[in-house]
Amino acid sequence: MSGIGRRTLQDIARSLSARDWAILRFLSTHKFASTAHLCRMHFTAHATSSAATRACLRVLDRLLERRLVSRLDRRIGGIRHGSAGFIWHLDVAGERLTRPHGSPRRHVGDPTSAFLDHHLQVTDTVVTLHELSRKTDLELAAVLVETEAWRSFLTSHSTTAMLKPDLFATLATSEFEDHWYIEVDRGTESTPVLLAKCRVYAAYKITGRAQAEHGVFPRVLWVVPTQRRVQRLQSAIHVDPKLPNNLFTIITPDQLTATIEPAADTTPTESRKEEP
Repeated sequence: MSGIGRRTLQDIARSLSARDWAILRFLSTHKFASTAHLCRMHFTAHATSSAATRACLRVLDRLLERRLVSRLDRRIGGIRHGSAGFIWHLDVAGERLTRPHGSPRRHVGDPTSAFLDHHLQVTDTVVTLHELSRKTDLELAAVLVETEAWRSFLTSHSTTAMLKPDLFATLATSEFEDHWYIEVDRGTESTPVLLAKCRVYAAYKITGRAQAEHGVFPRVLWVVPTQRRVQRLQSAIHVDPKLPNNLFTIITPDQLTATIEPAADTTPTESRKEEP
């Protein structure tokens, strides 16, 4: 690694706090996060949001100096949002410390606006799930991102297909578990593309593999940017004879908490697993 020897890297690793490691691992998993995301995840004990932001930026600046994290030139909300709008990712030292043994080096490069927007919305969804877990009786028992959540399978036509949710999440109480496949759509794909992905879920359900893994087939939650897009996708699913309407829930990001919370679900669903 250019400029940092093995011994220096070991010294850096020994000096890191538990919160430092948590930030690095979060960025390793999610690739990109805004200052606000990192505040909401790792600086929750401060009296005000401004105090949390200041503390977060002090820690990030320290990690930045040691080449553990870096930030993109662009910002959420533009320059008027100042340092609170920075978008962070791992730098070379942080990448090396968090890279699984034997794995190739991961390069950030210069992401396109569409790629970055999608990743940040996925990150925001994960942060919201953690916040919900802290504020309610729900435990975020599992959250798998991208490739960790993907599953290959044989279709009824004996062809190989791949289920590729953006997220898989399990939320639990002492009485039940709810399992969710979560798809984050930012309005960049056509309705036929979204329907094709819905058909992959329907095909995967037929195999019974998810039911064997989780006890039930998880609900499929689409998080789309506007209510108009909600209605468009709902209508397209409704008229498609190959798609069961009750398999998919479609919401906007501001509806996520209300959809996931137990109080929002008063009727039995296929993806609720009652504990004995």
